[in-house]
Amino acid sequence: MKKEIWMVTILVLVATISAGVLGFVNVTTRPMIKRNELRKLRESVLGSVNISYEQDKLEDKFKSEIKEQEIKGEKFYLRYGDEGNLREVAFRVSGSGFQGPISAIISLKPDLETIVGMRILDHQETPGLGARISEPDFLSQLEGKIVKPQLLIVQNPGDANNKVDAITGATRTSKAVQGIINDHVSKVRNKILTEKVMERLSHE
Repeated sequence: MKKEIWMVTILVLVATISAGVLGFVNVTTRPMIKRNELRKLRESVLGSVNISYEQDKLEDKFKSEIKEQEIKGEKFYLRYGDEGNLREVAFRVSGSGFQGPISAIISLKPDLETIVGMRILDHQETPGLGARISEPDFLSQLEGKIVKPQLLIVQNPGDANNKVDAITGATRTSKAVQGIINDHVSKVRNKILTEKVMERLSHE
């Protein structure tokens, strides 16, 4: 009986210590994780609008080039020209991929139809296959493409202005990205950045 009590005591002690260590690690690393996530976000926003920067001057470049604004609960990243004209609108898009969630930053021209660029924030797709959605060869295809009525990611897209080449061997991931872009851009264009809102943003 004493042996059993001793074993239970040891197990409880080990569990308590482990929980304490995990809690400590979580508390101490959380600020670092948040900083890294913010840095990745800002790198992705600047990358999506084709702004180059020096790594040690990321913060200054972001603040000088991008205006953050929340509209109807959604965060937008606006870039204005020297004359004060709106040049690009960037925002987060996300949804289910083949292996797990995919999130990205997409940037559009003020017409909310033409893609300026896109950068992947996070994904869980298969290395060498679906994970290629984060590579420049895939992302560069999106530049200048039209998302109205919808973007299509297909094999052998030809010269259509709303089609890009799907990733060979990763059809499901390609279709997932297609759906994420189309669904979120449609929502933003029709329910958040209405003509009235865009008119106001264009003159700020």
